[in-house]
Amino acid sequence: MNALKNSKLLFFVIAFSAFCSSCKKEEKQAPPPIPAPFITVVARDVPIYKEFAAQTFGDLDIVLTARVDGILTGIHFKEGQRVRKGQLLYTIDPLEYETKVEQVKGQVATSQSNLVNAEEELKRIRPLADMNAVSKRELDAAVAKAKAARSNYESTQAALRNQELERSYCNIVSPIDGIIGISHARVGDYISRMGSSSKLNTVSKLEKVRVRFTISEAEFLEYRKKKSLTSDNQSNDIELLLSDGSVHPYKGVLNFADAKIDPTTGTMTIETTFPNPENNLRSGQFSKVRALIQNQKGAIAIPQKAVTELQGIFQVLIIDNENKIQVRIVEVGSKVGQDWVITKGLNVGDKVAIVGSLFIQPGSVVMPVPYASEDKKTK
Repeated sequence: MNALKNSKLLFFVIAFSAFCSSCKKEEKQAPPPIPAPFITVVARDVPIYKEFAAQTFGDLDIVLTARVDGILTGIHFKEGQRVRKGQLLYTIDPLEYETKVEQVKGQVATSQSNLVNAEEELKRIRPLADMNAVSKRELDAAVAKAKAARSNYESTQAALRNQELERSYCNIVSPIDGIIGISHARVGDYISRMGSSSKLNTVSKLEKVRVRFTISEAEFLEYRKKKSLTSDNQSNDIELLLSDGSVHPYKGVLNFADAKIDPTTGTMTIETTFPNPENNLRSGQFSKVRALIQNQKGAIAIPQKAVTELQGIFQVLIIDNENKIQVRIVEVGSKVGQDWVITKGLNVGDKVAIVGSLFIQPGSVVMPVPYASEDKKTK
């Protein structure tokens, strides 16, 4: 009986020793703190930019329009090439208009002959009237006939100039130096001065391009308010972002702002001008305009990936003096590149965690590691 009790006591002692040793082993294998990248909050001057969808236009975009009807008989340029002012571009069959010119020339000759006869008759009658050899009525009739003949002559001359002008419209020349586009008509097409067939091509002057974009009424009021509060007279920098993500190498200047806001859309049209010496830009391109709205002094900006949003509430994770994670509610402002301006909730010197691990939760003890941005990693 005593042997049985002793064996039970020995088993209990062994089991208790094994349990204690396993507990100590688990204590020894406690996981180390998770590394947590962080940035230290600093105040700095932050330029606030805004981007707007935009479209480009040539400094001059002149549509070549047919002003007479007829068969297109010649195209005298290469599409997409530079043309000179006065260069012949299109010819329309002139036969009909040349015939009209000749007809009117005949009318001019007839009216000129009638004018000469009427004036000669007046020269003969006037002395006779002074001598009372003819009646006053005959003199008045001769004067009226001469005036009518001159009026008819001047009218036929005007008709001739008009017909010659229409004849000249058969030759369509470039109104400016520029780049010509794709022709909307081919040789043999019937061209009409009315309707869509009248538009033959477009010549664009591209040494400078005009870029138009729209801003909302609220954005316009916000911009005016910020400009009235700022004390510096620094002009805005305006950049053109192309569809491939590149930035046009030349800065733009404000050309004009529309005098009114479109009541149907609630937007205002803004136009800027950009130099284009290499002719890299073309009329009709879609792009973006990036404008400097404000240079915010002493602002706090942190990476956007440090900010989380839940039902309109923005928060960040702070590493306190004991290396514990704490939640901080913040208010956000404008986005600047990869950063987000924080308007309320952070102080200079705070350590903001840039976390991407589900294991880091509020109250977790972490090992702070200075954060290296993607830009720094690639350098």
